[in-house]
Amino acid sequence: MTIKLASLSADLSKEREGDWIPVKEWLGLDPEKPYETTPLPGLEFLVRSTNYPDYVTARQDVLEKLKQEYPNDKVPSDVQARFEGQLSVEHLLLGWKGLDVEYSPDLVGTILVAEEHRVMRQMIFWCAGRVGKKKVEFVQAATKN
Repeated sequence: MTIKLASLSADLSKEREGDWIPVKEWLGLDPEKPYETTPLPGLEFLVRSTNYPDYVTARQDVLEKLKQEYPNDKVPSDVQARFEGQLSVEHLLLGWKGLDVEYSPDLVGTILVAEEHRVMRQMIFWCAGRVGKKKVEFVQAATKN
């Protein structure tokens, strides 16, 4: 089979403007069954891609600063949470559905920088990694009669 080249391209408008990405299930949310996924019906995040140019630039800047501050590459988890959360607030997360609290930039700014909200940050980065991607398509070879 042959792959359609266009199906390997990214949707740049979705990467930059955002898209709703559902989180249908998540692994490890039940401490009694850590290797099972938990269904999360209705949970969606409106996110930009991790390829969003402003995010990429800001992330590079933060990583350079962290290298200077922590030359041994041992960034404390609270510092890591703060910079990942701040980057996602400023550049990636634009909205959500399916949570018991309404989305607001002020609320997001406090939640996502908190170390204990790592699962939420992981979900957002997981969604942001999928924005703008297309499903690969194949060309069916013409059959000879």
